[in-house]
Amino acid sequence: MKTFATDQLGVALAEKFDAALRSVELENGTLLATVLVSAIMVDLRRNGSEDGVDTIDTLDEDAIKELGALLLFAIEGDGRPFTLPLGTVVRPYEPGSVEIGEEVWVIQTGKPGLSPIEIVRHDAYGRNLELLREFISKWVQGRPWQCIGLPSPSNISDYGPVNLLAFPPFHDAGGVVLQREVNSTGAACFAAAMPEDIKFLALSIANDMRAMWHRRQDIADQARAVRRIAESNISNDAVGVALHAIAIDLHRQHTDKHFGFYVHYDAIDDAFRPGVVRNFMPAPFEGVYPNHGLTREILGRREARDAVRALGADGEIDSFAAAVVRYAPESQADVLARLAIDYDTVVQFVTPLGPVYATLYWRDGCIEAEISAPGRIVKRGEFLEWYEEDFDADDAQTLLGLTPFDVLPLPFDAKCTIKQATPLRPGVKMQLDSSRLLVNCATGRIWKD
Repeated sequence: MKTFATDQLGVALAEKFDAALRSVELENGTLLATVLVSAIMVDLRRNGSEDGVDTIDTLDEDAIKELGALLLFAIEGDGRPFTLPLGTVVRPYEPGSVEIGEEVWVIQTGKPGLSPIEIVRHDAYGRNLELLREFISKWVQGRPWQCIGLPSPSNISDYGPVNLLAFPPFHDAGGVVLQREVNSTGAACFAAAMPEDIKFLALSIANDMRAMWHRRQDIADQARAVRRIAESNISNDAVGVALHAIAIDLHRQHTDKHFGFYVHYDAIDDAFRPGVVRNFMPAPFEGVYPNHGLTREILGRREARDAVRALGADGEIDSFAAAVVRYAPESQADVLARLAIDYDTVVQFVTPLGPVYATLYWRDGCIEAEISAPGRIVKRGEFLEWYEEDFDADDAQTLLGLTPFDVLPLPFDAKCTIKQATPLRPGVKMQLDSSRLLVNCATGRIWKD
């Protein structure tokens, strides 16, 4: 279907479905009709038949109501698998999401319909963040620990994204920052969480605040020792590194005698930019925190960053990620411009076999790529898996030395080779041998050293 025709069809279906469903909303305010439209559009795309639209047009009110109810139960995690009109099976996934065929689609509070999980943010934002802060305010109002404040998003990129909710430093606990990881709702992502999930998280965080208040002196005393170690490491070893904060996640530590802390440093982050990185200081067995020194990432990134900057680059990019950038529909310059600011970005390819999502991300000064073509292709790290063909051991060995583009239907030609291949049931798992290139995101240039 053409894009304009798809858009027109979506509008028409939304009006028809909303009339049949009487403007029913999910708990988070999303119209059920828009969610059903998203599912039906996936069903149409996967079916590929020109007669599919006619079949959808014949759905009467009772059929629409039944589909809406089944989809609602599935999103809430209480339903069973069911089949859409053109044959695509829908299954419950995690709360706030469903699996349509092999594709995972999620609710985003404040947005209509469903979105592919590959393009959805995983940090705390939007209406759910507002709701979380409202619930916390309600739980702590009039309590002594209300003075700890309210959490705000705090996102760190240090060997992968760390999405946090962080409070202001609490003076009575030695200036320690209370924090919690965002992925505590039980939903597929923070934006997909329903109000009850957000309320449960808010109550849990309010209990952390209560524990921090009652244990504030213990926290202050132990954080003092952690701070001493952190500051001594900076003065001894690190150039251009400063202590940013001492933080604690009290979830599951309320009654512990000794606490584990996170030490946050101002240093060089994953994108070779000034940012926050962190070390974990585990709770000691004997009451004395060990001094393991600073990690290589904190100590070595400045030198590595300076080396590539001397060559006119921001960092490096592996050859697989470089192919994604070169073939991106929105142009190489546009993709790299996003990575000059953000720590990751998604490139979406539309292919006859379905969507291919490529997530480009900074990792220790190098841009790498993950690939998801739901049900068909997955790439994580240096491993690429393809599930559509059967391979035995002999078949797998014939792939060695080939490029991924030689073997499977990728929408880009990655200049790397297969160095190992192992049969799956079904499919094959390939280990890739990628080279590294230099990249300047501001100029949009990629080149060999």
